Amino acid sequence: MMNLKQFLRPALITFGVLLYLNLLGLPRTLGAPAVTLFAFVVGLFSLGFLRRSAGADGSVLVSLLGGLFIGLFNGIGIALVTTLFASFQAAGKRVNEIFAQVLPEHTGALTGLTKEQVLGGADIIPGLSKLLIFFSLAGLLGGGISYLLAKRPSRQSGTESASLVRHWVTMALPFLFFGLFMLLKIEGIEIGGSEENVLGLFLVFLFIGASLFAFREAESGREKIALSLVLLVLIIILPQLTDLFQNAVLGAVAIFIVMGLGLNVVVGYAGLLDLGYVAFFGIGAYTFALLSAPQSYVVLNLPAFGGLTFWSGLPVAIIVGVFAGILLGIPVLRMRGDYLAIVTLGFGEIIRLLFVNLRDYTGGPGGVLNLPSPIIFGFDLGNPKGILYLGMIFAAIVAFLTMRLRDSRLGRSWIALREDEDVAQAMGINLVSIKLLAFATGAAFAAGAGALYASRQVNIFPDNFTLLVSIRVLSLIIIGGIGSFEGVVLGSIALIGLPEVLRSVDEYRIVAFGFLLIVMMILRPEGLLPSARRQRELHTDEGAQVSASGD
Repeated sequence: MMNLKQFLRPALITFGVLLYLNLLGLPRTLGAPAVTLFAFVVGLFSLGFLRRSAGADGSVLVSLLGGLFIGLFNGIGIALVTTLFASFQAAGKRVNEIFAQVLPEHTGALTGLTKEQVLGGADIIPGLSKLLIFFSLAGLLGGGISYLLAKRPSRQSGTESASLVRHWVTMALPFLFFGLFMLLKIEGIEIGGSEENVLGLFLVFLFIGASLFAFREAESGREKIALSLVLLVLIIILPQLTDLFQNAVLGAVAIFIVMGLGLNVVVGYAGLLDLGYVAFFGIGAYTFALLSAPQSYVVLNLPAFGGLTFWSGLPVAIIVGVFAGILLGIPVLRMRGDYLAIVTLGFGEIIRLLFVNLRDYTGGPGGVLNLPSPIIFGFDLGNPKGILYLGMIFAAIVAFLTMRLRDSRLGRSWIALREDEDVAQAMGINLVSIKLLAFATGAAFAAGAGALYASRQVNIFPDNFTLLVSIRVLSLIIIGGIGSFEGVVLGSIALIGLPEVLRSVDEYRIVAFGFLLIVMMILRPEGLLPSARRQRELHTDEGAQVSASGD
């Protein structure tokens, strides 16, 4: 007999997420598709929470009833909240100054009414009934898929067929989301204006995320190669289908992917907590700016120099970043844990203050202006589409290098350092050299990303390189999965891309960071797409139980 108490916790967590998005004003931002998006969240959370119970119990009835319970619970909860808001708005009252985003348009998006109908006290029951049906169907669908996707420890009849269905469903998801995006373009459906197609951008994020899951699910090397080639073609043509706003957001995501991969070397592989990573990002940006901008101190005082192009300034910025990484690494060789984090944090703030105070050299708060664009074969890439292509190429190169480093002798030395510094030294690993190499490698990638960022922005200022940038990069690798390439990409989408969908509530972004980190630490401390090693470390007991039951 099924016990509903086991589904109460996931239902409450899902409701908390929906209520959070509701109070941030997401329905008002998206309009009518907000109901569909909320239902999608219910289905996704039902799928995530029920996979474990479905795998342990093996009963399709438990999965379906659990999904239905989560859907109904959230549908009733959101309906009650919406009714409360509607009653306040019909009486001419504001819900609260804190929830300034909850307006009549917000309530209308969830009930299918106009602003005037909400203010006039129109009947919202039909709209709420539709919402309840959507949530229930989404919960049922999530529960059903969770049964198909669950990895069951015991070899029961039908397990192989269920595993095959799970495999091909995962393989098909990227193409489903890409097809929905193409349908959106063909139909000309746009949310938020011609240059802010939020719904299309959200589908692009889903396509990229599903591609990462599909790549992980691929079982053979041949299947991985075939899937990679097809996805590569789709990713290459994607910037041609997206608009100016979408390309600008995806370009920012690509730059943060490069930074995340660099910090992943320092934190994920070597286990060195660096809170001043933005310093290398800023050093790369300012190095390129000072050597290329027409009005910079270097160019003005060396008339014969004339300034560098992007392609000649990029390697110089990377080399300077490497030296900065070594410069930071030398004094912190003996530090660990919290002490290392505090020192690196101070280093990041020192670099930013130098940018502000060295007015004669860096321009001070006024920054460095009129930076050159990347030009290749006569084509100017200083536009969102060109920067996106460059960002994807940079990210692909850095991803290849980091994955090769991870599997190399140096990468294994970094992992040994992360696990236990004293044991690693006793095994003959030179701690000085591998620590300096970790800092230098991470700094090189950050400096390269900084040069690309400077060219993208055209004008850079010290305020572009605050502590918040370091926190964002560290947060995205924690949420995505420390030590995992796929996790860095997914984390960049979650923390850099998705906030653009909620641009109207930008002031709550830091709250969203904290909320996501708390949820991740409680529910999935290893991250969304962790490395296999990291997942085994945090779930050793579960892994032992699964292998024991499988034997």
